[in-house]
Amino acid sequence: MKKFCIVSDFDGTITDRDGLYAFIQNYAKGDWEKVEQDWTDGKISSKECLIEEFKLVPNLSEKLIEEFIKTMNIDETFSDFYQFIHEKNIDLYIVSDGVDYFIDKILGKYGLNNLKIISNHGEFKNGIFEWSFPNDSKNCINNAGTCKCEVLKNLYKEYNEIWYIGDGVSDYCVADKADILFAKKRLAKYCEEKKIKFFEYESFKDIKEKLIKST
Repeated sequence: MKKFCIVSDFDGTITDRDGLYAFIQNYAKGDWEKVEQDWTDGKISSKECLIEEFKLVPNLSEKLIEEFIKTMNIDETFSDFYQFIHEKNIDLYIVSDGVDYFIDKILGKYGLNNLKIISNHGEFKNGIFEWSFPNDSKNCINNAGTCKCEVLKNLYKEYNEIWYIGDGVSDYCVADKADILFAKKRLAKYCEEKKIKFFEYESFKDIKEKLIKST
């Protein structure tokens, strides 16, 4: 067993905004907001939400996504944070209910390649964007595309301790399952309401400082 690992959400945590939401907001036509609200209200799963929202993007293409990726930025302190944990041989997993197609391209802009990514899968086949969900679970209470609870359960077979970093709704279910939790935005508010212990952070610089004091 290894001592510990770090698990981080991606959209709105590593990136400066929720990339998939911004993409749909910018390019989808029709009543995509109703689809989004149905997911927020628990009427449909995140898998159904993603598939249906992407159907509402006319002329969806690799070029369109590439143009959008150019507008996406990551936390300016993340690269330094990643370099630090890499030098310390601390394992980092990016666990996202988003899609690897976007994640890989956004990180690639910053020369961040070959990170451990656990997420939904998307790819273009014959001009059509196809989805698959290799990390879902029949036991997932939210019927998410990527069941973060199941991911942490499996990681605990390899690590004694898990530090988790998140910001939003898809992180609620794992908020009380990590040993150390870093939260901001909606996740921080949720933890306050549920009386879940957490460290509030603004950037990965704050988490690096916590690591320096703890390791």
